[in-house]
Amino acid sequence: MLKSRYREVCERLDWSVHEYEDGSVDLEKYSPAGEDFVFGASSENFIREVKKYAAYFDVDEHVELWVDSRGKNGVPGSIRELVEDAEAIDKMLQELADALAEVEDDDDA
Repeated sequence: MLKSRYREVCERLDWSVHEYEDGSVDLEKYSPAGEDFVFGASSENFIREVKKYAAYFDVDEHVELWVDSRGKNGVPGSIRELVEDAEAIDKMLQELADALAEVEDDDDA
């Protein structure tokens, strides 16, 4: 089960937290362009996995996922907007990882 202070940090930063019986956790947040961005981690290694996901998030790779769908089904029509949105997602992830690292440091104190 996810520690309550980890959940509080996520929710303070507007991430929705979905926990499952198998110990997995999905974090969900809408990007500025409206993408329903979701990624997963385990409750057991939560902070480490969030930090790793944030560290390895690739803006270019994320844009490539959406470029063929430009202008369809709510996907922004311009590549510039896709890039700016992916950069915003990267910033959201870094902010989350940094905030969780602070809580982790408090645990170690």
